[in-house]
Amino acid sequence: MQPAMDFLKNQQLMAIACVDEHGPWIANVYYGAGDDGRTYFISQEKNRHSAAILNDPNVAFTVAWFDPKNHTNRKAVQGLGMCRLAKNLAEIAVGIKLLYNKFPDLRAILTVKWIKTNAWGSKVWVLTPTYLKYWDDELYGEDESKEFFIKQTAR
Repeated sequence: MQPAMDFLKNQQLMAIACVDEHGPWIANVYYGAGDDGRTYFISQEKNRHSAAILNDPNVAFTVAWFDPKNHTNRKAVQGLGMCRLAKNLAEIAVGIKLLYNKFPDLRAILTVKWIKTNAWGSKVWVLTPTYLKYWDDELYGEDESKEFFIKQTAR
């Protein structure tokens, strides 16, 4: 499972799928990932995907990469998980730190204080994966991918 976690930690853009009263919806979010696979992103509560997640935390997600010069060099994570708002200041701080690592230009703007007080209602969200399918042509060859069911510890 480590190659899948390493891939997640080294990418920046994730697509998250959810369902609301109008049907399926997908949104792209910039994210940071921890060693345990939890991913953190920032979104306003009023966004369609955020409102859907508040109603039903079950999500699907994907992160993909390919080498445009070699179509047989592809990597991707597809997964299922539970998504929620960060529960406390410590969790908000973890999410912010992971996002700093990906987007250092946010360091001056994005703070725990800003998350607590911003006028847009932007919050830190935590996605905890329960299932991953890691697609890596180089690593898995003709098999292409491997599946992982993840038992997360409560936090």
